Amino acid sequence: MHKDTLSEIKVITGTVGKESLLKQQLVKNHVFANYSLANKIKDDQYWHLEDYISIPYHQHLQWFEDYIRDHYKLEYNRTLVKIPDVKLGTRSLIQQTGEQVNYHSHVKQWDLENSPELSCLWCLSEIDENNPVHVIFKYDDGRNKDRLWKVPLEYNKYILFSSHLEHTIEKNTSRDFIINVSTHYHLL
Repeated sequence: MHKDTLSEIKVITGTVGKESLLKQQLVKNHVFANYSLANKIKDDQYWHLEDYISIPYHQHLQWFEDYIRDHYKLEYNRTLVKIPDVKLGTRSLIQQTGEQVNYHSHVKQWDLENSPELSCLWCLSEIDENNPVHVIFKYDDGRNKDRLWKVPLEYNKYILFSSHLEHTIEKNTSRDFIINVSTHYHLL
């Protein structure tokens, strides 16, 4: 008997280790410093980028991307390569009180070559345990259609997932902003 896996859907979670030199507060400050209408991503092709904000280079963001790449390589023996495209590069999602991020994926059906294979959300906000906020992924599993998988957002937790997965972030019911950094990768 021989088995071939034709497709794989991934949702991988972890946290940036305390031994890292990465300073989450510096990244959070950098995200806030770039939170403006001028940095909101605009796309004429009806793609769900209106919730995202472009973030320019920052050393600690680079260290985060290196951390993800190195740990993925160690665990799965494949290399993540950051997508250089400005719109698909590093960006942030900032949810104010009452805001929800609608379902979307990071794959452009009309431009598969430049679409990522893996996406990553890294939470930089303290989330109240009594009032959790989840990222909800929608997927099909053979005959089982419209399945849902949810992962809670937690401070310093990253969620690495297959970019084609439709996902949403639940409504922010706290008084504080929810800040996520979003990065995107090809696999080698």
